[in-house]
Parts: sequence; C-alpha cells; structure tokens
Amino acid sequence: MDALIVLNTGSSSMKFSVFSIHETEIKREYLGSVKELLDSPQIKITKPSGEIELDKKLETPKDKPIQKVLHFILDWMHEKNIDIIAAGHRIVHGGKFKSAIVLNEKVVGYLKTLIPFSPLHEPYNLNGYLFFKEEFKDLFQVATFDSAFHSTCDPISQSYALPKSLTELGIRRYGFHGLSYEYIASQLPKYLSEKEARKKIIVAHLGSGSTMCAIENLKSYATSIGLTSMGGLPMATRPGDVDPYLGVYLIDQLGWSPEKIQNLFYKESGLLGVSNISADMAELLKSSSPDAKLAVDIFVHRVMLFTGSLSAELQGLDSFVFTGGIGENSYEIREMVCKKVSWLGLDLDLEKNKKCRRQAMKISKENSKVSIWVIPTDEEIMIAKHTFELYKEKNNE
Repeated sequence: MDALIVLNTGSSSMKFSVFSIHETEIKREYLGSVKELLDSPQIKITKPSGEIELDKKLETPKDKPIQKVLHFILDWMHEKNIDIIAAGHRIVHGGKFKSAIVLNEKVVGYLKTLIPFSPLHEPYNLNGYLFFKEEFKDLFQVATFDSAFHSTCDPISQSYALPKSLTELGIRRYGFHGLSYEYIASQLPKYLSEKEARKKIIVAHLGSGSTMCAIENLKSYATSIGLTSMGGLPMATRPGDVDPYLGVYLIDQLGWSPEKIQNLFYKESGLLGVSNISADMAELLKSSSPDAKLAVDIFVHRVMLFTGSLSAELQGLDSFVFTGGIGENSYEIREMVCKKVSWLGLDLDLEKNKKCRRQAMKISKENSKVSIWVIPTDEEIMIAKHTFELYKEKNNE
C-alpha cells in the first residue's frame, strides 16, 4: 500500500497518522501517538474505528529517542506492507510562509532561523524531516504551518507598536494553531448554514496549548497569540500574556539567566505554576485546593477577556466554537466561559452542554442570540490534505 505519513513531533510526545494514497484521494488507515518520548516511550496505534492495532511500551532509549521511535514505526509499517511515498510535517512557526511548502535545504535553513521564536517546538518539529531525509534520500516531504492560516489577519491587529527597524526583522504577531482553525473553518458549513458559517465567529482552541481566533468569511481575522507560542491565554505550563518588562526585572533585580526565564515561561507557569499541583485541567477541576481554583479562574477570566477583544475586532459576534482537548471535553470550563460572556448573547443549554463530549454538537439554547458549538478538531487531516495536494502537483508537472 502506498501511503502518506503525517508527523506532529514535539519535545516529549509525538502524534502521527498513516493515509493510503489513491489516484484522487487519501484515506486515513491508522492513527498513532507516542507518550513520554524521551524517558519511557509508550506507543499506541489505532484504526479510525478506534480498534487498537498496537499498544506497547518501548525500551527506554539511551540516545536519539526520536530516531529510535521513528525506526520502530517504520519497521511496523514494513510488516504491514506500507510503503511511504510522502511525508507531511506540522511546523509551528512558518514566518514568511503563507501556505504549505515542499521541504528542501533552503526552506529548512530559513525555518531554523525561527527557532528563537519557538525554541520548544520548532527544532523538534524539524526532527521528523531530518530523520526521513537520512532514511529516504528522495522522499517527498512537505511542511505545513500553524501560523499560515493567520496570514489573512488584519495587518494592524498583527502589528506591535515597535520601531520599524524591528518590524522589518519579522517581529510582529503571527498566530498559531492555524491548522486546527483551518480544519474548523472547513467544517463550519457542515453544521451551520453556508450563510451563517461566513459570519462573525470566534473559535476557542483550549488545551495544553490554548489560543483563540476570530474568523469571518471562513478566514482568520484576528488571534489571541502573537510572535511566539507563549503569549495570549494561560496554558498548561505557559503564562500567556505578561508584562513585557518582567524579563528585564528578573535579570536586573533577581539575577536570573535567560535560560531560567525561558524555563519559567515555557515549563513552570500557567495552570501548573499557579496551582502548584498539575498542568491538567481535569485534575484541577476535581481539586479542592484554593490554588487549583485560582488557576482555573484565571484561565476562564482570560478566555472572557479575549472573547471581548476578538468580538471588538470582528465588530460583532454570531457564533462561538469550542475545540481542543479542554474545549471538546470539559463541560465545566465551557459553562464557566459562557456564563462570563453571556452579555454578548451566549445562552448555554446546560443539559446539552453536560452531555456533549468529543462530538460535534450545538450546545446553545434555540433562542440564543449567539449560537454555541463544540466541534472536534483534526489538525492531521489538514496536514495530509496539504501534503497530498503538493504531491499531486509534483506528479502532474
């Protein structure tokens, strides 16, 4: 079977999907995930039906953990008679790129210059490409970008009030989770009418990484996150927006090193930092700790604030969509958020909301001025579609 593999490689985990390639279409055959990538890798592969194909703990890698896990995946694919003829990769920061692009040394060289903007994502995102380049010299490989969908945003909204000399270096707002928002935008006409789908919509991708996006005419108009993947909403271990002078204060007054500040912002803040218990929202919601409650309250408060600011960007609001791990599964967070922004016209049906878990569903009351939805996201299908389109273009040349 000729196949396209999609890789979403992070610093400590990996997701992948295998799609069979047919003349004019692709079909998802397997979904996979690897947890605890660096220490004690646990790989799970399922069919789209949910049937488990493989669930195995791998030997703890002494070195090159990503390469060893990818070798295991390749061996498994070989046993299944699956031949990889294309690979698609999720790259968080695309910089100047506004759409998916075929990977080569020049493109990778440019993407490496963006690592300082995304140090805990970009280098790991590129590992898959480097591995496949070593294993298959001429494998067709594509980069898809989390920032690309936001290239349609209002330029004023994406600008910082900084000197032009810095703006010309690419220091501006980009926005992320674009593959998720692109998928949701593609699904909106299936659930709303074609007319309603093109109106003013806010999508909240809430998970270990959380962002929000204002969409109009199925295109990104504004976003909650900026230059790096640290700003905007509080996240599992990232603080979201903080005073930009904080870094200077920590260096000048407390003697912190840049490395310690980076660790604070990427690994020790957010839900984990405030609660001092966990980065897992589900665990915090069960906790009786005042600090756990504070972490949840700060998160909901920031979602409320960005709902207001994005509504102002759109000059109105017609629909609100929850997605992402928290957005799709936590009826408690959805209820808290909707209560905070009810003044905008969101009227939640509590019973529908409580029943909704990981399924596409309208959860607002029938007479709600703003319709409220839960729509599960699928970033990997977008990566696969972009990769397949470029693969077909190459073959038609």
